Amino acid sequence: MIMSAQSHLVHQFDEDLDELRHLLYGMGDLVLEQITNAGKAFRNGDIDLAQSVRDRDSAINALEVSTDRAITLLIAKHQPAAKDLRLVFGMAKMSTDFERMGDQARNIARECKAQVPDELIKIVADSGIVESSTKVVNMAMLALKNMSETAAVNTLRADKEVDQCFHSGIKEITKFLQQHPEKTDVALSCLNILKCYERLGDHATNIAEHVIFVLDGEDIRHLRLDALPENLANLP
Repeated sequence: MIMSAQSHLVHQFDEDLDELRHLLYGMGDLVLEQITNAGKAFRNGDIDLAQSVRDRDSAINALEVSTDRAITLLIAKHQPAAKDLRLVFGMAKMSTDFERMGDQARNIARECKAQVPDELIKIVADSGIVESSTKVVNMAMLALKNMSETAAVNTLRADKEVDQCFHSGIKEITKFLQQHPEKTDVALSCLNILKCYERLGDHATNIAEHVIFVLDGEDIRHLRLDALPENLANLP
């Protein structure tokens, strides 16, 4: 009878954890969709699509609330310990990062304008920041869904490219501003967009760091890549 009760509790915990994963994965997938649509809206001057991105931000916020509620109930019901507790707390922090990613997608959409000069659109495109930041977010999702330390470390390493693209874009937009001071407003909007993409990379690395903490109990949030624990730094 005792074994049966324990088995039931374990089964219930697994079900509740699966529900939590479902909420978090759904949140991440929606964030990726929002990032993609915000980029399309900027590229094409699609104000309707930009407004759709802004409107759907509330769905991400609602998922964060649902995730927080599920986490609170899971802890109250099961009082997880050790690695299970790290997983639950890690997922809570990831939920916060996904919500902030949604905010960045919304902010990109807010900066979309119908008449962005082609030269500025090209500067943002040529910087490579859209592709590099989207790649890092996808890698973070892979690390989360597979609970993969390798994917997590690769996410951390890939964010360096996002930073390089960001600085390259800043330099080119600054040149544009010097040549076209009358277009300050739209150039500043593009600077804000670059910053949003750079922040997306930062939140993706946060998720990767949470994955590593769940798996190893290593808090690497404030370490440089070359200062990672040896077993992490030597990953391919």
